This record gives sequence, structure tokens and C-alpha cells, in this order.
Amino acid sequence: MMFRFLSVGLIVLFSLVISTESVFAGFGVTPPYVRNTSLTRNSTYEQQILIVRGDPNTELKASILVDAPGFSDWVEVLEGDEFILPRGEQKVPMTVRVKVPSDAEFKNYNGALRIKTGAVDNAVGAGAVNISLGALIDLEFNVIDKVIEDFKIRKIGISDLNEGKKIGWLFFPGKINFSMMLENTGNVDVAPSKVAFRIYDASGKVLLEETKNLGKITKVKPFATEQVVAEIPTRLPAGAYMARFEIMNHDDVKLEGEVNLNILPYGTLQAAGFGFAGLSLPHKISVILPILAIFVVIILMYISRRRNRIK
Repeated sequence: MMFRFLSVGLIVLFSLVISTESVFAGFGVTPPYVRNTSLTRNSTYEQQILIVRGDPNTELKASILVDAPGFSDWVEVLEGDEFILPRGEQKVPMTVRVKVPSDAEFKNYNGALRIKTGAVDNAVGAGAVNISLGALIDLEFNVIDKVIEDFKIRKIGISDLNEGKKIGWLFFPGKINFSMMLENTGNVDVAPSKVAFRIYDASGKVLLEETKNLGKITKVKPFATEQVVAEIPTRLPAGAYMARFEIMNHDDVKLEGEVNLNILPYGTLQAAGFGFAGLSLPHKISVILPILAIFVVIILMYISRRRNRIK
């Protein structure tokens, strides 16, 4: 009888041990660091960390402690100092943001983020096993007195467009929307300084037009990756073409290649073409000069009337 009782007890204890280990085994973070060696004053850097659990059968609470002497107020976890690791979620992302102040010293900074996990408060006392687990994330930053204006193009895209349209003597060109997935690898806001197109016939042998983007391209924040668009005018008629492009960062060619370009008859697509900004310089002058002349005449008439009233 005693042997039977001891056997049952050992089986129950073994089951509890196995159950506890399966719930809390396999805890960590990836990557186990937040690093950046090219920060500058007033820059902002964000990095995502994954909290990984081997068997997420239990909801846990994660508490974050910033251990960064001299720069702890720079570091923020966007999810907050405490957040929940939901049941069933094996990988839970958290984002670490670093905002360098304007008076930061130019030097290396080292610290850590400490993650402590345990049972959710309202679960303690309801049969939950309150085991605390933790992980360490190294913080390594270098604030430098140098502006780095650089980027990589991860992906490009181009869509069909309408051909341009003539209204009176004015010709409004078609608009090529050339999209770029830009990764800012520098420490200041950046965008391509120029995107140039050389457009050929479909065979790629006869050069028909050289053109470049009009207006500024939206800048991307340091260390971020976003899609930006270069708006490029074309005066070519509807047809199929081949275009060779260059994406410039001042004097450096960051990416070059070839794309197929399909220009459709005007009105085929709802997408709008260029407005006044796309007009050639002579056409712009032909619009501005009459307006300016009318304005000057109105001013002269106003001055003349005032003089007559004074008399």
C-alpha cells in the first residue's frame, strides 16, 4: 500500500516538473544587442528585438529595466516599461528607440536592457507558477562628429502611365512614377539627389528622350527604410519603351539598370499627369508673362488713380 502511494506521488511530482519545464523552457532575445556606430547629435535610431519563448502556453508579463549610465534617458522601449507576452505567441517583438540629444558628447556609450518576466499579477494565486526569467540586451552606441549622407536602394518599381496632353499651345507631359525602397544607411535625412532616365525604343537601340525627376524626393529618416517616389516627365507618345535609369547621391551612382516602360493613350488611366510644374520653360514663361503684365497694368492704374485723387 505504501509502495503504491509513493509511486503515485512520484508520478504526480514528475508530471509537475515536466509541466513547469515545458512552460518556461527556452527563453531568449534575438538579436541580443542594440548597436549603432554612426549616430550623431539629434539623430533617432530604432531597432526591433524579438522575445522568443520555446513553449508559450502561459501569459507572462515582461518588465524592462534600462541600465545605461549617462544615457538612460535616451533609450525608450516603445511598448512601455511593462507589457504582456500573450499566451500562444512564441515570438513577441519590441522596439527600442534611441534619441540622441543635441548636447551629447562625441564618444562611445555602453549599457544594457534587462528583461525580467513573470506571471501576470492577476494570475498569481490562481494556480500559476510564479517563476521569474530574464534576458540581457547589450547597448552599444558611438556618437560621432560627422555627417554621413548615404543610402541603399533595396527595390524599385514602375507603373504604367498616360501619355501627355496638349491644351492650347501648352503641352502637359506624362508622369512616370518611379518608386524606390530606400534604406538610409547614414545619420541624417536623405533622398536621391537625382533620378535620370534615358528612354529608348522597345529594342533599346534608339535613344528617344533624356529626362530626370522634377521636384524634391521625400527624405527618409536615418536608419529607416521607406518607399519614396521620383516623378519624372516624359513627352513621348503612347507605346512600349525601354528605359535606362540612374539613381544619384550627388556625384555617386547608387543604382543603375533597365526597366520596361508602357505609356498608354491619354485618359486610359485615372492617374493624373503633370500640371504646371511639368511645362517646359518657354511654356511656363508664356503663361507667367501675361499674368505679370496684367498685374503691372493693375498696379499702374491704381497709382494713377491715387495721383488723380490727390490733385
